[in-house]
Amino acid sequence: MVQEKTRHSVNRDWAERLGCKISDMTTPNLIVKQHSESLKEYHGIYCFYNGTTCVISAPPKYVSRINTALSECRPEEAFDVELLTDAIDSDNYQIIGPAFQGYVDASSFMEQKTHEVVELVTEHQLALLQELRLSCSETEWKHSDIDFQRRPIIARFCDEKIVTAGSWRVESSGIISIGIISHPNYRGNGHAKAVVSALTSKGLKTGATMHYQTLKSNTSSVAIAHSLGYKELAHTIAIRL
Repeated sequence: MVQEKTRHSVNRDWAERLGCKISDMTTPNLIVKQHSESLKEYHGIYCFYNGTTCVISAPPKYVSRINTALSECRPEEAFDVELLTDAIDSDNYQIIGPAFQGYVDASSFMEQKTHEVVELVTEHQLALLQELRLSCSETEWKHSDIDFQRRPIIARFCDEKIVTAGSWRVESSGIISIGIISHPNYRGNGHAKAVVSALTSKGLKTGATMHYQTLKSNTSSVAIAHSLGYKELAHTIAIRL
């Protein structure tokens, strides 16, 4: 189990992101609200549920109609794609989720010991990373959140090419979010788990809580997180309009 202070850090991170109070995260409640500053550029509905509280964040024009549609719902009932899409009364949307929001701290991490990962630093290594990028779809690359200018970037090599790479983004709360991508021809061979483990170990040494996000439908990715000790402390649905 993750430590109580980790749960508090996670609740604080989501409260800041959604524009709520930390106490809202631990009290059974359904909150429908206008997008906070951090979400104001997102043209869609964002739904968060942590097993206690459900927060639905929306552009101003949708807040009232969602409130009305879900007024009789309990928090666990409101976290429902069909109810949310019915409430916005639109046929033009894209559903992203439900997504697994996993977290691990030093007390719950189950490291995979491996020496077969490399931190990329040279121009040649970054050129190989570009080859990995071209082997994947633009959507996959975007979701990995790897930035050539942001460090660290950790990779695993096979057949003289990079087959998996990962990096992280440090949130304003101090939580570190991991992103990962694998070559389509080398998936399912443990490469991603090795890279995620190495990134997690490196991040935990800084004292941070580590975050791993993936679609719940991506069962192999969720399995990687669980195998390394990540605990699902929340799940989300994004409805892009």
